[in-house]
Amino acid sequence: MQAAVFHGPRDIRLTDMAEPTPQAGEVLIKVQCAGICGSDLNRFHYGSHPWPPGFIMGHEFCGEIAALGAGVDAWQVGQQVVVEPTLYCGTCFYCQQGYHNRCVEFNQRGITGSGTNGGFADYVCVPAYQPHVRPPQLTPNLGALVEPMAVSIHGWRLAGADKPDSVVVVGIGNIGLLAILAAKALGAKQIIAIGKYAPRQELARIYGASVVLEPDDSQLQTQILDRTNGLGAELALEAAGTPSSLRTAVEVARKGGKIVVLGVFHEEVALDYRTILLSEKHILGSLIYQRQDFADAISILSAGGIDTHRHITANIPLRDIVTQGFIPLSERKADHIKIQVTPQV
Repeated sequence: MQAAVFHGPRDIRLTDMAEPTPQAGEVLIKVQCAGICGSDLNRFHYGSHPWPPGFIMGHEFCGEIAALGAGVDAWQVGQQVVVEPTLYCGTCFYCQQGYHNRCVEFNQRGITGSGTNGGFADYVCVPAYQPHVRPPQLTPNLGALVEPMAVSIHGWRLAGADKPDSVVVVGIGNIGLLAILAAKALGAKQIIAIGKYAPRQELARIYGASVVLEPDDSQLQTQILDRTNGLGAELALEAAGTPSSLRTAVEVARKGGKIVVLGVFHEEVALDYRTILLSEKHILGSLIYQRQDFADAISILSAGGIDTHRHITANIPLRDIVTQGFIPLSERKADHIKIQVTPQV
C-alpha cells in the first residue's frame, strides 16, 4: 500500500509499504477519505513534539472495515465507519471516570495519526474501540468532518450551555465554521461570528451566524454590545489559536460569561486578569472530545447543513498530499477551508 510518512518539518514522503495486519483487539480500516487538519499543518511546519517522526499522519478519517484482529466480535468486515482517533489506557483515574481525553498517558500515546499511524494511507489498523458506525446519509466527505465537529461539540458541552442567548465564535476556519453549525443545532438563540475572508464569511452566515464581523474592526466590541443588550456574549468560542483571537474572545464575553478555548496555541498569551477577576469570566480549556461528542457530531452532520462544495475546497489523491495539500494550505490560506485526501485513487 501507499502511505504519507512524516519524517520531520516539510518532510512528508509517499512510501510503498506492506499492508498492516490487525493485532488482537484491532480492526483494519480501508481508508475512504481523510482531512488535513490544522494540527497536521503545524507538524508540517514545526515538527511533531512530543512524538518522534516516522509515523503516518491523518486523524480525521472514515473508511470500511477490511479485517478483524483476534477477539474482535463487535464489528464485521464491510461495515462503514468513522474513526474516533482517541488513544487511552483505560485504567487511570481519568479513564475510569470516562474522561478518556484526559488520560494520564495522553502525551505518550497521542492520538491515531499523531505519534501512531493514521489515515493518510490506503489502510490503517486501529483499536476496535475507536470506530463509530457511519450512517448511509453521511457521505465519506462528511464522515471525515466528524472529528473536527466533535471538537466544537466538546467545547460546547464543557461550557454547560443550554440554549444561550448569545454565542460569539472567534475564528471562522474549519473548526469555527463547524462550531457555528453546532451552536445552531444545539439551540443558540443568536450567533455572531468574527473572522476574515469573504468565502468563509458567507459560509458562516449560511451555517447560522446572524452577523459576521471583521476581527480588526475598531468598533467590534461596541457592535457586539449593541447586539447583546449591552451585556456581551453569554458564550464565546475561540477557534483560531492566536493571541489576538483569545483576547477578543475574553473581551466580548459578558460578566460571568464563559470563554472556551478550542484553538491550539504555540505561544504564550498575555491577558488582562484583573478584568477577568472583576467580571467573573470563566476561561475553559477544551481538549479534543469524548465518545458522546463524537456520536453527537455524527448526528448533526447527518442532518445536513454543510455546503460540501464550498466547505471542502479541494479533494486530492494521496500521492499529491504535499504539492496539492500542505503547500496550498500554507501559502494560500484565504483560498482553503478544508482539503481532504482520497487514498487508493
